[in-house]
Amino acid sequence: MATFRQIEIFLQLAETLHFNRAAAELGITQAALSKEIGKLEKELNCRLFDRTDKWNIVLTAAGVIFREKISPLPGMLAEASEFARRAERGNSGRLSVAVANLVYDYVLLQDIFRVMHEKYPEVKIIIHDCQSSPMVYEQLKNGQADVGFMAINNSGDPLPDLRKKPLTELPISLVFPAWHPLARKKDLKIGDLANCNFILPPAEQMPWLRKYIDNFFQEHCGKIPQAEQEAVGLRATRQLVAAGLGIGVTIKPRSQDSRENVVYRNAPFPLKRQIVAAWDENNSSRILKNFVKLLKEVSCR
Repeated sequence: MATFRQIEIFLQLAETLHFNRAAAELGITQAALSKEIGKLEKELNCRLFDRTDKWNIVLTAAGVIFREKISPLPGMLAEASEFARRAERGNSGRLSVAVANLVYDYVLLQDIFRVMHEKYPEVKIIIHDCQSSPMVYEQLKNGQADVGFMAINNSGDPLPDLRKKPLTELPISLVFPAWHPLARKKDLKIGDLANCNFILPPAEQMPWLRKYIDNFFQEHCGKIPQAEQEAVGLRATRQLVAAGLGIGVTIKPRSQDSRENVVYRNAPFPLKRQIVAAWDENNSSRILKNFVKLLKEVSCR
C-alpha cells in the first residue's frame, strides 16, 4: 500500500519533473526522493516516470493516470483533518437532545438553542420528543441522547448516575372536576382524599411519582390511593378529569382552558417537580461540554 508520504513525493516530482528541485521543495535529499519513488513504483508494479533522459524526465502513461486519480487526495485529507479538528473542539457534529413533552410548557428552550446555533452554526441539533421523563432518562442511559430535559421530584435523588442542572421548580396541584365536592373545600387535607378515585400515571412508566404518592397515602391514610384510570402526560390527565373520571395529580398550566371545566388546588403534600437538564458525565462529547457551558450561562426560564 502506498504511503501518503510517497504520494506527496510523487505529486511534487510530477509537477517539477526535476529530482533536485522536487527534493529541495520537500526538504529531503535527492537520494531519499529517488528511493521513495522506487518503492512506490515497486508497490504499484509499474513505472511512473520515464528516466531515459535524466535531464528531461517525463511521466509515463501510468504516471499520468496515477497523478490524475490521486491529485485530489492531499486536499481531501487536509479538509478531513480540519473537520476532525473542528469536531474535536465541538465546532461541528451533532447534538442529540431528548425533551419530555411537559418541559415545553414551562421552560423556554429556544433561547439556549438559538445561542448554541449562533456560536456553533455547524452543529446539527436533533430533538427527540418524549412522552414522559423516564423515556428521556432511558435515551440518556442508552446513548441515544447527549442531553435531556425532564422533570424529577424533590424526594431524594432519582438520577444519581447523571449530572443535572436545575432549571425551574413546579409545585404539584390536584385537579378536580368542577362539580366535585372537594373542588371548593377550604383547608383541603390528605384525609379528605382517602376514598377518592384518582387518575395516576402507570407505575411502570413513572415509577418515581407513583411510588411517592402511594407511600404518602399509605402513611397518612393507611392505604394507597384508588386509581381506576391511568394516564401519562399532563394534558391526558386533565382531559380525564374534565370527563369526570377522577382527581388528577398534575402541574397547573400557565393558562387554563375554561372549556375543561376543572378546578386546581394546591396538593396537601410537599411533593414538587423540578425541571432539569441532565447528561451522562461519562459522555466525552466536546459538543455536549460546549452545550452544558452555554446552558449555565443562558437562562431558559
